[in-house]
Amino acid sequence: MELKSDYPFFQFESPDSLAQFSVWMIPTAGGGIVSIFAWDWGGWKIAAAVALVFLLLIIGLRTSITVRADQVKVVRKWFFVPYRTYTSPWIEDVSFGGDWGLDDGAIGVVVRMNGQDIHIGTAKNMHYLYESLCEVAYTGRQLARE
Repeated sequence: MELKSDYPFFQFESPDSLAQFSVWMIPTAGGGIVSIFAWDWGGWKIAAAVALVFLLLIIGLRTSITVRADQVKVVRKWFFVPYRTYTSPWIEDVSFGGDWGLDDGAIGVVVRMNGQDIHIGTAKNMHYLYESLCEVAYTGRQLARE
């Protein structure tokens, strides 16, 4: 069976745990300041509205990766709206997003493209993502279809 050159070897989309953590740190770390102003402006209703806004931001953060024969593309998006795209002709390295590239304590996978580390995935899907991307990146073969 011959594949078209634009047929992806691998596609994957999941929540983006690093982006979610980063966004959640804004109301948590800076929450004291936000809460003081929100409380002065309208009490618990405003504080609840601020928490809801950040919850909606966090729920919608996703990352997708598409690996084709001639290009790797990582797209960060909020629900369906892309806000950052990374492209490269190949994947330079794949590692876990924890200390020293090990899976202990990792919350996702790091893909190195064009000398830049891009975090994708979550702790729940990192092993599948790591094995799949290593197979595609280091063997150059298409993954078996499931």
